[in-house]
Amino acid sequence: MPLNEESIKQLIAMGLISILIVFTFLIIKPIFFSIILGLILAYIFNPIDKRLIKLIKNGTISACITSLIVVALLGLFIWFVVPILVTQIFNTYNMVIGMDAVGVLKKAIPILFTSDQITANFAAAYSTFVSTTTQTTLERFTAFVIDLPNLLLKLAVVALVFFYGLRDGSKLIKVLEDTLPFNKSLTARFIKKSKDVTFSVIYGRIIIGIITGLLSGISFYIAGVPNSTLLTFIAILAGVIPIVGPWIVWIPVVAGLFISGQTLPAILLLLYNGLFVSFFDNITHPIFVSRQSQLPTSFTLIGMVGGLLVFGIFGVIVGPLVVAYLATLFEIYFEHNASKQKKE
Repeated sequence: MPLNEESIKQLIAMGLISILIVFTFLIIKPIFFSIILGLILAYIFNPIDKRLIKLIKNGTISACITSLIVVALLGLFIWFVVPILVTQIFNTYNMVIGMDAVGVLKKAIPILFTSDQITANFAAAYSTFVSTTTQTTLERFTAFVIDLPNLLLKLAVVALVFFYGLRDGSKLIKVLEDTLPFNKSLTARFIKKSKDVTFSVIYGRIIIGIITGLLSGISFYIAGVPNSTLLTFIAILAGVIPIVGPWIVWIPVVAGLFISGQTLPAILLLLYNGLFVSFFDNITHPIFVSRQSQLPTSFTLIGMVGGLLVFGIFGVIVGPLVVAYLATLFEIYFEHNASKQKKE
């Protein structure tokens, strides 16, 4: 079929659009996760911004105030918590280096050490583990320092996206509605379900996970457990991950207290975390997450693990959201097809 002038113009236009899309992808790729993180933070702090808009009646000013609140919180964390974390990481490292791990294990699980050869193997394995962990940590820290200017640029992108996400969030949703290739009814349902699953992942998993980790951390402080800030930080990270949870931290802490002869603090920690923290976790999920929008735990876990492997630490947040949106698309598609078949 011969090409006429109109077809040639269309091909040229498509070629130019394709080239622009490729270049846009290459430009956005290095800061993609900074953009996603900025949007997620804007979503988390959007309720505060909405309250401020009602008082101030100006979206730009309310977004500025909300941004200043977040900067203040981040500054407080860096000023007070980070130095404690760094100190406790070094303290933990020195404790691990100087600890008689084989002696502790012999006392806790004597049945494993039935010969001198097994004891020597355990000691060698522990020494190798410590040296490998130390080397890996130093390499990561060096890479972090070298990459610090790049990290600061990405943080600047996060800040910009966060501010404009707060100020122009409704406009972004309107653009998404106009872009989606669905009719108005399906588009409205997709936006509604997307909001539900975003709420489910962000608040139902991440925010509740942070709170449960903090609740476990409070018990470490009260019980006088060494390096409580570091343990609390680890418990928060564990609380965000489905199935894992803060128990992966407090159970070894309780076991350590029992082994060291601190029976009463160990029993109190066990009761507090086993009953209260678990009860809080089981109660808050139905409150914050509606049963209709809650993703199966398996979906969330697959999204987190896959996101972590593909995208790094931010994948823990991005992965479940991608899986959730895909599941939502499939759900709407099958519901739409089922309704069409009933009409026919």
